[in-house]
Amino acid sequence: MTSRSPSLPPDLAALSERLGQADGRRFWRVLEEAADSAPFQRYLAAEFPGFALPETGRRGVLRAMAASVLLAGLGGCGPEEAVPYVVQPDGAVPGRPRFYATAIPFEGHVQPVLAQTQEGRPTRLDGNPDHPLWRGMANPAALDPITQAAVLQLYDPDRSPTPRYRDRPAGWDALVRAVEERCASWAADGGRGVRLLTGPLSSPTLRRQIAGLRAKFPGLRWHSHDPLGSDGVEAASVLAFGRPLTVHRRVERAGLVVSLEDDWLGPGPAQLRDAGGWAARRRGGEGRQRLLIAESAPTMTGAQADRRLAVASARVPLLAWALGRVLGVAGVEGDAVLGEAEREWVHAAAEGLRTAGPRGLVTAGPFLPVATQALAHRINHALGTGAIIHTAPILARGESLANLVADMERGVVGGLILLDTNPAYDAPEAGTFAAALERVPFRLHAGSHADETATLCHWHAPLAHPLESWSDGRAVDGTASVVQPAIRPLFGGKSVHAVLALLTGEPSADPFADPFALVRATWDGLDDAAWREALDRGFIAGTAEAEVASTPLDTALPPPVAETSALEVTIRPDPNLRAGAAANCAWLQELPTPVAKTVWGNHAAIAPALARARGLADGDEVELAVGERRLRLPVLVQPGQVADSVALTLGHGRRRAGRVGDGVGVDVGPLRKDSSPWTRTGATLTRTGGRTAIFTTQRHHGMGEAEPIRFVTPDRPALPPIDEAPPSLHPDRPSPGIAPANAWAMAIDTDLCIGCNACVTACQAENNTPPVGREQAEMGRVMHWLRVDSYYEGPAEDPAIHALPVPCMQCEKAPCEIGCPVNATVHSPDGINEQVYNRCIGTRTCSSYCPYKVRRFNFFEYAKPRDPLTAAQYNPEVTVRARGVMEKCNYCIQRIARARQDAKRDGRDPAALAVTTACQAACPTQAIAFGDKNDPASAVAQARRDPRAYALLEEVGTRPRTTYLAKRRPGAGEG
Repeated sequence: MTSRSPSLPPDLAALSERLGQADGRRFWRVLEEAADSAPFQRYLAAEFPGFALPETGRRGVLRAMAASVLLAGLGGCGPEEAVPYVVQPDGAVPGRPRFYATAIPFEGHVQPVLAQTQEGRPTRLDGNPDHPLWRGMANPAALDPITQAAVLQLYDPDRSPTPRYRDRPAGWDALVRAVEERCASWAADGGRGVRLLTGPLSSPTLRRQIAGLRAKFPGLRWHSHDPLGSDGVEAASVLAFGRPLTVHRRVERAGLVVSLEDDWLGPGPAQLRDAGGWAARRRGGEGRQRLLIAESAPTMTGAQADRRLAVASARVPLLAWALGRVLGVAGVEGDAVLGEAEREWVHAAAEGLRTAGPRGLVTAGPFLPVATQALAHRINHALGTGAIIHTAPILARGESLANLVADMERGVVGGLILLDTNPAYDAPEAGTFAAALERVPFRLHAGSHADETATLCHWHAPLAHPLESWSDGRAVDGTASVVQPAIRPLFGGKSVHAVLALLTGEPSADPFADPFALVRATWDGLDDAAWREALDRGFIAGTAEAEVASTPLDTALPPPVAETSALEVTIRPDPNLRAGAAANCAWLQELPTPVAKTVWGNHAAIAPALARARGLADGDEVELAVGERRLRLPVLVQPGQVADSVALTLGHGRRRAGRVGDGVGVDVGPLRKDSSPWTRTGATLTRTGGRTAIFTTQRHHGMGEAEPIRFVTPDRPALPPIDEAPPSLHPDRPSPGIAPANAWAMAIDTDLCIGCNACVTACQAENNTPPVGREQAEMGRVMHWLRVDSYYEGPAEDPAIHALPVPCMQCEKAPCEIGCPVNATVHSPDGINEQVYNRCIGTRTCSSYCPYKVRRFNFFEYAKPRDPLTAAQYNPEVTVRARGVMEKCNYCIQRIARARQDAKRDGRDPAALAVTTACQAACPTQAIAFGDKNDPASAVAQARRDPRAYALLEEVGTRPRTTYLAKRRPGAGEG
């Protein structure tokens, strides 16, 4: 299927010249818009891009609906059946949610969360504000979109319901017998030839069980595989300090941050802490923090930089070396040959770090060579930085995957147990691993899905979801957190601890030991009162890793090798899917990526200069080759991408993810090597002549706002104040006859927004917003009530990048209310633009009249349950919309109603309500303020009076209740 978005490659040479010579400030979202082409203007004139629905579109909708969209049910296979309770549990109030303090695994660590349940059904996840990890952060209740999406994965119908033998259903009894027979034979020779493969892990219980397994089988060897590169981070600490350490950034203490290919504001276990610290420093009174970055592709961190250098990833080690040389770091000998722009950037970074001293910080990305990461540690030590602390390692690791593969190829591995890992898909040499695995006589895989690795094993054991099982783990600060179930297993899966208990033979009446007892045994030093407190709070107090002293070695570091390749390929985790484990989650597939705004697939990101030289446009298929390895995929012309680098992302092209994730995008793994998994040089790019649709929301819902992002500087510290009653062509509404108790409003600080999309997923979980599938998304029918637009400013080769969240503006003079012929969109006395679903007849006039393009129409019954149990994730406080109905953001009106009811019940003043919207609660930087603008002390009223306040499309006279705060830019010589 070809894209219905306009495939109109602009004249990139003329466009580049025009943008470089533009007078004043100019913002654009896609290159066609910057080129101001007539076909693109016709495209924007439509209310939504395209209305036709071919049969492939219908199938795409049904595929997304039938799987782990919001339609996953409680009807899991297994001996247990979920039924309504007969006797109401103590403390349960019908219609009122209950919360459990638990944690969700995230790349070896755990994210502390509060799991909200409705009548026993987990429906959403929020951050745990009491957890020590978040103390002092801007918003301690924030939560990243990947962790939020775990609640949808709980209801994924493609999770394994039963064990499998040679990829066919089997029973638990048969699996138990097979494992017991193997354990008996392994015991005879001490487990020689037996291997265990896991990911990096932080669970104290798992570590205890692995120690017990090795005690039972002394010949057993433990290996670990991390598809996301953290092994190199630990190796860098060994090279720098002579021992493994975990490095913790404290960006709130830094006056200058120099980042080397490090997207530390981007997705990852430490994102919330780092983003919160960044925001705390940005809004604090300690002086503006400066950020310099060198990177090959635009990132969330690069978008916030005061100075950004677009440079090939292979050249970043040379920049680090030159920086260390200028700063006089021990062990850095010899000069690096740099270009003029590179020398200027290094000079600016070095001068800034000298001035900042202990308030300077250098970060190096985990995908850089180990020696470059170690050099960053030495630079920080030379600065005496106070923005870094070191602790003992948080994650535990075994031997390398490469050692395991070598032993499997030699035929010395007699048995292999794989725990929740999928190297047959996500390992750098996945094909080599798969071939070697076939030589192992006994292979047992435990995981939530029968994935690519499970199909190659003799046995597959289904694992329970973290919201169904007992476990533990450590957050990124080392604090031990308790993972407790919020619901009984839906699909009959077992906890990973129960599977290991079967292998260790821990005593139990059940072959699978009680997972609660296994976890409680790890913490038997806690009395019952302390354990109860840990369950109530979600963590065990005082267990964070203590800071340790660290002194770098003074040995010489190996100098980087200057690459002369004409073209490199960088391979990075997908911002939403990461290495691909969550590929079957429709929320994450349909969540626009932070910068490019692509959904449902991946691409090769190329620079405008490279596109111009090769005559390429978005969607053109190319063949990338590095040596004998090659693959085909479409290109996306990405502003800000360096000219001699092509950026690819992992996590796509899955073959056994499930009905949502299978076949989406291209698996880029074949280009990876063990020796260079993240950057390959010497690449060639050849146009094939084919076309493949790229699904991006960047072209959807254009507003026509000339200045969507505004700025203040030391020389111009204030914008014109918001006109609360500008002239308007829209008539006044009839008076309600009573004075409203509240006047709800929202303010969004663009200086704090990092574009992480946490607000988007939070809104989706709260308001039952369904995914629509690939083809529908490409036609502009994504149902997100809140979108985050990317705006570019400046030349296409190196533009500034800005994020702008756009919810409903809740206009006081709302055009949509005038346009609706059946009065389905109305205004409440407290200022909310309400949508009455059972009045809507689907004319879509309101959407045509809306200048902000924030209304969403149900072209099909995207959210219709296929079974009475298939809407388990839905929030019962929010109506599920039907086909032919318009919907949009309503400031989480259900939360306002609940707060008003609570105030009335408790005898409190109903005008003094404290309400937090879902998007506001999830934001890690506290960029969103919400409240009563009639209360002069409220955060939103203060924001509207702020000298940085402005409204979008203010000249239209809609009087929006949602307003913005301008970004701050440094004065001359400060950036």
